Amino acid sequence: MSKVLELFPDAGAERDLRGLHLGHDLHSRAGPASSFVFSSFIASIDGRIGVDGDVGAPRPLRNDRDWRLFQELMVQADVVLVSGRYVRDVGRGSARNVIPDPADQDAHDLISYRLERGLPARPAVAVVTRIGHFEPAVAAGLSDRVIITHGAPVDAETLQSWAGAGMDSVHAGKHGEVDVDLLMTALIERGHTVVFSAAGPRVLAMLIPVLDSLYLTLGAQLLGGQSFMTLLDGDRLAPPLGFTVETVYLDRHAPAGTGQLFLEFKRMRQ
Repeated sequence: MSKVLELFPDAGAERDLRGLHLGHDLHSRAGPASSFVFSSFIASIDGRIGVDGDVGAPRPLRNDRDWRLFQELMVQADVVLVSGRYVRDVGRGSARNVIPDPADQDAHDLISYRLERGLPARPAVAVVTRIGHFEPAVAAGLSDRVIITHGAPVDAETLQSWAGAGMDSVHAGKHGEVDVDLLMTALIERGHTVVFSAAGPRVLAMLIPVLDSLYLTLGAQLLGGQSFMTLLDGDRLAPPLGFTVETVYLDRHAPAGTGQLFLEFKRMRQ
């Protein structure tokens, strides 16, 4: 893969795209009993991370270069958060499993990265769901270790179906929704301190109190449209959540001749 240009902090340096985010060594940012929580999105100039009619990121923005860096972030995690809707989309065939497959030749270096650091070949998956309306076999097939974290109580038959598919489960909810404190306690108790959210804006909003780092690919396209998703909606944050800029890379090789920026924002904490 061709190189990207570092704009910050080492302005003017040419960097290899492959391995760019592996060099951030995110697994070192968490302690044995403290978490490091991060997420990643791709957005258009006008702030669209999803548009009506597309499952996942807007189709015009999708590209193999961003996907490679997304996977480099994901394989550094102990556990990857996904939504119940994502599991349903995988079951329908409208979304792909984001967890690297050992049978995929392109994923061999990612799996080797984990094995060399004493990690399992694939990160665990935690499905963040209210009541778990999805096929257990689909969820169980996402990775070697899958945890269902549900916000509302579920019946004994559902719990048995999850256990029968080889999955762990935990009621981590308040008022029918997954609670971030209960979720993080459950993950840390299972040894998962480095947490990557591959879910959408609803899960991001839930993670706000514990979010440490946000990666954003900014595609140089205007998409428009009446129905779309952005990173956050709902009530205004008071006070606003502050971040510092950690890294900025310019990629001139995005689709259709456009450019894209790869950015990392680090949470400011007092």
